Amino acid sequence: MKRAASRSWRWDGRSIVSHRGVLPLSDRGFRYGQHLFESIAVRNGRALLLREHLALLERAACEGVQPIPFGRSLAAALRGFPRKVTLADGMLRIYLTAGPGAPGSPVVDPGYYLTWEATAFPSEREIRQGIPVVHLEGCVGERWGEKSGNYASHVEALMAARSLGAVEGIVTDDKGRLVSSTMGNLLLWLPGKRKGEIVPHTPGSSSGARSGAVLEWVKGKCAVKESPLRISDLRRATAIAVTNSRLGVMPVSCCDRRPLPDAAPARLLAMEYLQSHGLLRGS
Repeated sequence: MKRAASRSWRWDGRSIVSHRGVLPLSDRGFRYGQHLFESIAVRNGRALLLREHLALLERAACEGVQPIPFGRSLAAALRGFPRKVTLADGMLRIYLTAGPGAPGSPVVDPGYYLTWEATAFPSEREIRQGIPVVHLEGCVGERWGEKSGNYASHVEALMAARSLGAVEGIVTDDKGRLVSSTMGNLLLWLPGKRKGEIVPHTPGSSSGARSGAVLEWVKGKCAVKESPLRISDLRRATAIAVTNSRLGVMPVSCCDRRPLPDAAPARLLAMEYLQSHGLLRGS
């Protein structure tokens, strides 16, 4: 029997049930892009960093311009959901929508949906090789880091990077400060104050960068310094990596066609990420 390429479910107020319908056209998640989402990698039957993803989703739901209710029963159901279904390798996405209503009206009947789709993940060889990136100036709009219906700007930035022959792009704001990659977070290894010292850095939340579950995993493994970063830091970085749920920790092979001096720190961290989740050969 051919495996399904995608599946979907919804929260009915009591449990998560199979969903064969579509998002109602009256839902503001469709009409105005008023939805939040979180993407979770499913590998070898496990939803990776599930609790971290749910914590980010709950925070976004509570802190948004129009908060979306995120009750304890829903949270508990989402935590237990991956143990109750059999999922092949792919991406599990959770969507919270504003539900029906006029623009700006309170969220009283939100929608909660889950989807899974088969996805190709990078091989160990591809991770060791790394990816080329380019920097993109001035493409960051307001609320860039929010995972919501504003993601068109992220897609446009990714398309711009790929039109230049890169796999990913590093975006900056209108003041030349680094924010993130187009579809994830950013890590730069920069020379430290002591001779031979190399310190991992990431743009801080004040720059517009959004925290990610994989980035939080990285912070638990090494001392990452949050600091304002600029284009000049790209030029002096010894290693760079982008992080997101599908890529995990992905080393950068070259930035703006300039090979990185020493990608070893990014590769080592990428392999540690795979090993910690039982995804490294022999682990």
